[in-house]
Amino acid sequence: MSTISKIFCSVKNFSILIGIFFSIFIFSLNASAARLESFDNYFKGSSLGPVQKKESAHFVVSWVNPKDELIADSLLQHLEAAHQELNPIFKDSSETRAKVPVEIFPDLKSFSDVSKLSMARFKATGTIALTLDQRLMILSPRNLVTGYNWAVTVVHEYVHYLIREISMDHIPIWLHEGVAQIFQGYPYQKEMKLSPSQWGLFKKSKEKNKLLDLDTLKEPFPTRKTPEEAELAYIEALLFADWLNKKCGVLKVIHSAGRLKSVEKALSECTGWSNEVLKKKFMQEILANVTIPAGKDVEFFARDFSGGDPLEVEGKKADKKSRDFAQLSTELFKQGRYRSSATELEKAFKESPVHPPSWQRQLASAYEKVGEKKKSASILDQVVRDYPDDAAAWYLIAQQQYKNGEQKPAWISFVKAFFINPFLDGLAEEMRTLREKNPSFNYSFF
Repeated sequence: MSTISKIFCSVKNFSILIGIFFSIFIFSLNASAARLESFDNYFKGSSLGPVQKKESAHFVVSWVNPKDELIADSLLQHLEAAHQELNPIFKDSSETRAKVPVEIFPDLKSFSDVSKLSMARFKATGTIALTLDQRLMILSPRNLVTGYNWAVTVVHEYVHYLIREISMDHIPIWLHEGVAQIFQGYPYQKEMKLSPSQWGLFKKSKEKNKLLDLDTLKEPFPTRKTPEEAELAYIEALLFADWLNKKCGVLKVIHSAGRLKSVEKALSECTGWSNEVLKKKFMQEILANVTIPAGKDVEFFARDFSGGDPLEVEGKKADKKSRDFAQLSTELFKQGRYRSSATELEKAFKESPVHPPSWQRQLASAYEKVGEKKKSASILDQVVRDYPDDAAAWYLIAQQQYKNGEQKPAWISFVKAFFINPFLDGLAEEMRTLREKNPSFNYSFF
């Protein structure tokens, strides 16, 4: 296949109640397709203004909407930090390469035009990032009300880039995706990690004997029968890649696939099994022996929701009484009646099986207003444990820490909010103020 025969796309599925789940799909193009139009050429003469660029040692980032300059420095800093850890893993230190292009698209229309991925496909899958022509392309977080974890997303895409530097043609979709998931948390998160919702889906599928066998896992992710099956393929790809990594080193498999021009031969070299034996052991041993973590959150997501979004389905079950309590709480909060607002929300929590993050944030804010800071902090801590990509919750935590004189923890929480939704009202200004007092603070300060 040619150098543009695969597009690696980061996909987010949105839920009204719970925010964002992250998954990745790969789309294929005809190998004879022409190279794509350059970022600079597409935006030449744009009403947004000229294309702007910033460079670091190994990356060059481009944007055209002036507002997106807000993330340019932190994006480069995060990528450089990840590169320092990933480079020795993926390539020989004696090798050299050109700076990796990173492009921030201002909207879906321009993203679709340049990538040649249709608007219908974008809207159907929620695509926010892809790697094509060895260009890392991301959608500006401005386009999403709650933002998205763009730092993790761009590292995920960079891993796809690095894999293709090793072998352009012989790495299948599932292995690409599994490996990208293993390393997407670098430089800070270095362990294989699935969310409670993913563990729940895996548990449910295992109990119903609906796990995907190896032949099915090899099928293109976008052609899955349901979004749930696509997510399961994503989960199994990570679990299998993690198993291979422990068995012989997953990068060894990638190098061997390139050398042998066959992933089947590379897998046999790693496992000592023939392809037919591996197919059997994939289900009977590799997946069967996965330890599923215990917990109420995993059990919740393991329930049958008929293919619907679990929290949205449960949220619809919440009776009118709980919604009325929550609505009354909001009105009382606006009136400055914070104690009464908290009381009404507590009533809503007792009536509903689902506590949306927005309700929890409001409860935390109400308790802070009446001086119950420990209770407020405890609620927010629980929110970010359950919803680690809730930028608004991290922002509230940072503000509380700053008020308490905890400047270093506050900066870390500010950065976590920034790496999800940098355009939250007031966030950039408060970070600038704190950094003026502490010039040593930077965006890799975790």
